[in-house]
Amino acid sequence: MTEPDAVQRSPKYYDTVAAAQVLFGEVGYDKTGVREIAERAHIALGTFYSQFPDGKIGVLSAAMTERVERLVDHISRIERSEPVEAFLNRVRRLNSEIVRDPFLRRLFLEQGHAYEPRLREHGRELIDSFSALAVAELTRLTESGEAACTDPEAVAVLMRTATVGWIAAHASDTATVDHERLLDVLIAAVRALIRPINTHPAHPERAPSRRQ
Repeated sequence: MTEPDAVQRSPKYYDTVAAAQVLFGEVGYDKTGVREIAERAHIALGTFYSQFPDGKIGVLSAAMTERVERLVDHISRIERSEPVEAFLNRVRRLNSEIVRDPFLRRLFLEQGHAYEPRLREHGRELIDSFSALAVAELTRLTESGEAACTDPEAVAVLMRTATVGWIAAHASDTATVDHERLLDVLIAAVRALIRPINTHPAHPERAPSRRQ
C-alpha cells in the first residue's frame, strides 16, 4: 500500500480518506462512487482527483494505510507484561478492533470475491500485513529466547482464518457464537502453541549453613 507524497497531505486529503472509510464500510467498494465520496467529504470532484489521481482505488489504498497504521499504533500501546501474554493481548485487541470496524470488516469480507483485481490485491495486502505482524513477533520471541513457537506462520494462518471465517459467517447470518466466545477459544488455542521460557530462573537454593 503506497502512500501519496507528503505535499499532498492537506485537511481535504484527510477528510476524503475519512469519507471513503465510512462509505466503503457502509455499502462496500463496488457500490461507492467517487462522486459520493467527494460529496461526503464536501469537496469538488476536481479536488478529489488532485488528491487521488488513481481515483477510487487510490483513496482505498490511502484509507487502508491510515487505518492499519492507527490500529497498529493502538495495539502497540498495551502495557508490557510477560512476553507471551503481551502477544496474546495484542492478538485479542487486534481481532476485536477488526470485527468492530465496519471498514476493515467489509474489506476482509469482500477481498476474496471482488471483481476489481486491484481491490483483491489490496485486500490480500491488508490481511497479509496483520499476519506478518504476528509472524514477526512470534519469530522475535523465539529468537530472543523468551518463548518457543515451532511454526509462527501456521499460528498466523490460524488467527487469520478464524477472523475471516467469523466475519463471513456473521455477514451471512450463520454465526452461531458471538465473537468474544470465538476469540476466547482462539486465544486458548494459540496459547497452547507457544511455550513460554523462563529467562530469569530462580537462584538455586543454597545449602543451609551449619551452626558451629
